[in-house]
Amino acid sequence: MRLLGRFMKGLLWSLLCLFSTWAASAEPGATSREFDLGYARLHAVVWEPGVADAETVLALPGSGGDVTRYNSLGPLLAAAGYRLIALNQRGIMGSTGELDNLTLHDYAADVAALIDLLGVGKVHVLGWALGNRIMRVVATDFPDKVASVSLIAAGGLAEPLTAPGELAALLGDAELSESEKAQLARRTLFSPHSDEALVLEYVRGLRYWNAARASQNRANRDTPVAQWWAGGEGPMLIVQGLDDKTAPPENGNRMKAEFGDRVTLVNLEHAGHLMGMEQPRATADAIIGFLRQHPI
Repeated sequence: MRLLGRFMKGLLWSLLCLFSTWAASAEPGATSREFDLGYARLHAVVWEPGVADAETVLALPGSGGDVTRYNSLGPLLAAAGYRLIALNQRGIMGSTGELDNLTLHDYAADVAALIDLLGVGKVHVLGWALGNRIMRVVATDFPDKVASVSLIAAGGLAEPLTAPGELAALLGDAELSESEKAQLARRTLFSPHSDEALVLEYVRGLRYWNAARASQNRANRDTPVAQWWAGGEGPMLIVQGLDDKTAPPENGNRMKAEFGDRVTLVNLEHAGHLMGMEQPRATADAIIGFLRQHPI
């Protein structure tokens, strides 16, 4: 029966992929798809491991960000045997849906609806920055759909160490010069040890989805921290850069102290808020090791 269940999951996924609508081109080695939830359409990039019974990892980027954030991590997780589906939320890269009067619970419901559409039962969820707050709501509101929670750059309680307004300017003002963007990115998102070429690569690829970012930020403000901080009751991984000024490591330390053995905490030296770009191999290794300890 277990083998039959795995076969049916693989068949359902293959059929879904066959009839999915192709969207904008994806990175080499990945496919780009749209998923119709009825009330919204979500564009996604999928990295496939090439096995029908692969466990699925659903991933969200940070505030107003798109799925290019996962271009380094996606191939590594696929090579380890996991299907990574990185989601563009409403208003980003072709994704559609209402943006007004939302809370993090509404964004979490989008993820839950996609899990149902995939027909895979349970998934692992992975969230980066603001995306991890939404994934923690998913695990809280829909525990029967979530096998594990992985967080990259998890904030929430400890105040950012960045200068007020700098990150908002970087992510919201497309008119800044490349030099200005690089300076802001270095101060808010990157470790001082990260190569300047990587910083320039990031700012040159930066795209602006300001309406979506404003909606997400409003949803974050309108959702009390107490409703998502714990991230459900299941196993949780926290990967944090010790040089992260936007989501200081104190956040992960507090979660580990509060939730004990339920939390696996991985600290990366010489990494900031964008550790998945700065140290993709170390970040992926932490996630893969955790997923293997908590199979579906």
